[in-house]
Amino acid sequence: MKQMVTMGLLLISSGLLTSAKGPAKPTNEYTIDILRSKIEFFVASSAGDVNGMFKSWKGSFGVATPGVPESATLKLEISAPSMTTGSNIKDRMVKGKDFFYVERYPMINFVSTKVIPSRDPNKFRAQGNFTLRGVTKPVTLRVNLDRNGNGGGRIYANLSFDRRNFGMTRNVPFIRVSDSVRVRLVLFIVAKPAAAGPSP
Repeated sequence: MKQMVTMGLLLISSGLLTSAKGPAKPTNEYTIDILRSKIEFFVASSAGDVNGMFKSWKGSFGVATPGVPESATLKLEISAPSMTTGSNIKDRMVKGKDFFYVERYPMINFVSTKVIPSRDPNKFRAQGNFTLRGVTKPVTLRVNLDRNGNGGGRIYANLSFDRRNFGMTRNVPFIRVSDSVRVRLVLFIVAKPAAAGPSP
């Protein structure tokens, strides 16, 4: 899930810095609206899909060079114990040592390393390092940008990872659990107002 996470993103840099109606005032300061944003995960199993979300996390987003998406960076820090599936039985399973092992590995992290634009100005790939259960692996987020015309917008990002690569190698007795875990991020990005210049 770190792929879940740390996870959506830098793509915003290009789309959010320039509105569809015309150029907006350049800025490289953004805030992630945590209350409206969400990070979810999905795992298929023979006993029914396991869908969950993380209730506690924080992140930062910035653009070193306004208008240049490749200069954008995203960092996410997710509290693993905050995950919930809506079922106490499933929560105990996914939080246990055979899966996320939240008691020993309470944090999930994502740090972007590179943004790759496409021909579509609202679609990107964001590469980064994803850390889960103390293991760090490179992952790629597939990102779609929904600009709001005010210098901000929503980022929709998805990534999939093989749980076995992060030490989740065991299965549940009599239940077939997919090796693939999908993470979905919906991040609301708000441009910080430009600082007022000195009075004449």
